[in-house]
Amino acid sequence: MDSEFAIGVDIGGTKVHAVALDSTATVVAEHRAPTPADPDSLIRAIASAVDALGVAVGSLGIGVAGLVTIRGEVRVSPHLVHPERLDLVSRLSTRFGVEVRVDNDANAAAWAEARLGAGRGVADLVVITLGTGIGAGIVGNGQLIRGAHGFAGEPGHFTINFDGETHVTGGRGSWEMYASGTALQRAADGVLDAAALATVEGVALLDAYANAVAIGIGNVVALLDPELVVLGGGVSSVGEPLRAAVERCLPAWVFGAAERPLLRVVLAEFGERAGAIGAALLGEGTRRATT
Repeated sequence: MDSEFAIGVDIGGTKVHAVALDSTATVVAEHRAPTPADPDSLIRAIASAVDALGVAVGSLGIGVAGLVTIRGEVRVSPHLVHPERLDLVSRLSTRFGVEVRVDNDANAAAWAEARLGAGRGVADLVVITLGTGIGAGIVGNGQLIRGAHGFAGEPGHFTINFDGETHVTGGRGSWEMYASGTALQRAADGVLDAAALATVEGVALLDAYANAVAIGIGNVVALLDPELVVLGGGVSSVGEPLRAAVERCLPAWVFGAAERPLLRVVLAEFGERAGAIGAALLGEGTRRATT
């Protein structure tokens, strides 16, 4: 595609983030806009963000948090009002004249990291996104694992404390109540800069948080046996101190840790761009499969 570009859009809780990739998968344009709550306004915001890239649309992929079916129907999303009325596939296909791929945002982020980022050359990996909640994208034998209905990769809703607080979904003691970015912000009273984390109290806070992250990853490892765990989402911006602390805590929560091959924990390479880049790659893959 010399004159057409692969477009990816990541629909987050606060912003719609669109990117354009050229034929070498390089980001050549990007645009951010606030995320509207209602479906009609969101469709218009996505279309406007894509138009603002100023390039010809060759393919379009969308990443959105929540339960997204294999056909791209958004069944549940924590960020959106009435997601059942959000017909992204048909409305955006009509608007731009291309096939549209819609997937979970963590799946999209995982695909970006697996294809081009921290997971290059690794066939079996899990990307854990630590943000407002906790999501995951699973790559097995080089392919995204979506499950029978498209809903795989929601470990944030694992129960790790039967007597824990009640989540907004009604579940009790879910992992993301203790190990999401929201949980860290709450524990830190909103202060997460490098200076705060360098204090004695900050180090203790980070260690406690990393242990909570490791508990959930231990469950993921027991279930999936990945070669690599990639830490993504907003909290991954804490960087090496977080990665090292999680890696240090993890053996205590992994069954048979001493007998397993080394499990590597790395930071995501694409940061906040991962979801949009992965969505673009998924959309381009759909275009190729249908032409």
